[in-house]
Amino acid sequence: MIPDKSLTDVFVSILNGELESAEQQLQQLKPEATAEKRRHSHYQGLVLFHRGEVLAALQHLEFTRQYLGSNVMLLRDLMICQYHLQDMSGFRANLSHLESLIVEHKDKLSPTSRFECELMIGKALEEEARLLPALEFYERALLHTETSTQRIRGLLQKARWHALYEPNRHLSEFYRELISVSRKGLTQDSVIELEHSLMLIELRLIGADHAHQRLLQIPAVVAEIDQRLMYFDFIEGCITQDLTLSPAVLEKMNSFKKFDPFEEFIRKLVQGSLEAAAKIHQLSLLASQLPWASYLRLLCLAANMESSHASRLEINRKIQLIIRSLDPRSQGLWNLRLKQALQPPEIRLEFSSQRRSVLVQGRLIDLTKKKMGMQLVEGLAGKAELSVDEAIHLLWQTSFSPEHYHRLRMGVHRLNALINKITGLGKIIEVDSQLVRLRPEVKIRQADEAFSTEMVEL
Repeated sequence: MIPDKSLTDVFVSILNGELESAEQQLQQLKPEATAEKRRHSHYQGLVLFHRGEVLAALQHLEFTRQYLGSNVMLLRDLMICQYHLQDMSGFRANLSHLESLIVEHKDKLSPTSRFECELMIGKALEEEARLLPALEFYERALLHTETSTQRIRGLLQKARWHALYEPNRHLSEFYRELISVSRKGLTQDSVIELEHSLMLIELRLIGADHAHQRLLQIPAVVAEIDQRLMYFDFIEGCITQDLTLSPAVLEKMNSFKKFDPFEEFIRKLVQGSLEAAAKIHQLSLLASQLPWASYLRLLCLAANMESSHASRLEINRKIQLIIRSLDPRSQGLWNLRLKQALQPPEIRLEFSSQRRSVLVQGRLIDLTKKKMGMQLVEGLAGKAELSVDEAIHLLWQTSFSPEHYHRLRMGVHRLNALINKITGLGKIIEVDSQLVRLRPEVKIRQADEAFSTEMVEL
């Protein structure tokens, strides 16, 4: 029987990049029980993965799973291999399976397995553009930490998520905690993730020069794949935030020996080597090779750097089409991020007082039982915003009261929810303590002809 500590030591050696040591330790161990053989074989696959032999690692892990059985950690690492090989269909199938297993067997998993899988599911959901569910998994992982090292690893993912998608006041709190973390006791993987998260926060809150200095401190022994991750996230962040890319960054970018599809597209964008037609063609090809978040990020960059207004609108329509299937909060976060590069296209609402209906993007929304919703649409057709007092008077012919303000907010929420259910659009109408207003890109007008009978009526 192999002592559990022996296999744990192997795992730590792998995460520290000490692959020869890990391989030697594995050769000395003689597993007997099936669970020991599975874990032993699993770690042999991880050695291959960390050497950059991703296809060989995938095949080895598949063999292990077939002949020695599966578990959540093995499934997690299979999913990682598929992600790196751009096998998106396999990646998504295993992600869905892993999500189900975590829920079904949550009380049977060891605390370590549960934490590791929740963290990885969060990363995978984030890559699939499901931003809110990803954040929820990071927060669940943080709730299940048992050591200070686990807390740091969970906080790293949450901080990086906020730096990329939703900067808020907590980001400075995360930064203050993370910048004081000692590198001693962290595995090489965790150190890289720490530097990556700090770089993104600095780029967001301080500036490009500060974040670039952190990139310059990356040890030469760090694998090129990890260096590329940090540099290309830095380049993307600079473009998105309209920050200047220094010649030193561009020189480093061109010094790398290979690029994955995401990085290659960014490199060509920066170099200006893609004409409009070639850019659209490349983006079409990349849809099947990249997870949705990476694909959306490239679409955003392409739109941001596109000089043709027509092409910008076309790319943005594609962005809106992709995010429409996401939950409302994730849609809102993507729209917030994508607005940094491009204002969304105009959204037109055509209403018919006679039919008590609204036509939005080819979808007919029945408001015959939504009197308040219909009145709001008609009121906002005349002007893009109403004061709260005006809106309350329009709906109830009375003056302001806390009760009527609450009813107004709930009415706006229900109308937005109905439109979202049918069209997938985020909030159409916004309300705060002062105003009820349309989103800037929303335009309402009265229909000047009967709605087509071919429209979908719900």
